[in-house]
Amino acid sequence: MLKKDYKALVATNRFDLNTLPICGARTRSGGLCKHKGNVRNGRCKRHGGDSTGPINQTFGKDHHRYVHGLRAKKVIAIRKLVVKMNQSLKGLVH
Repeated sequence: MLKKDYKALVATNRFDLNTLPICGARTRSGGLCKHKGNVRNGRCKRHGGDSTGPINQTFGKDHHRYVHGLRAKKVIAIRKLVVKMNQSLKGLVH
């Protein structure tokens, strides 16, 4: 189905559940699924009619498992070293 056809179909049948197709996917018992299907591909939410996830994977700060590393042992050690260097430089200037 073309994108423009889909948008026109959704606009006309937005809340009319009677016009949705039956899913028709094969069940484990061998019969057909009798749930209402999705307009876009005809399958119900149990058989592929729901979202398939994000198209683009997010990386970096936008990802939900992003770890900034500001509390890592190496970073803390570097910060302490920088503080000591600043203190020693202040001692030389005054």
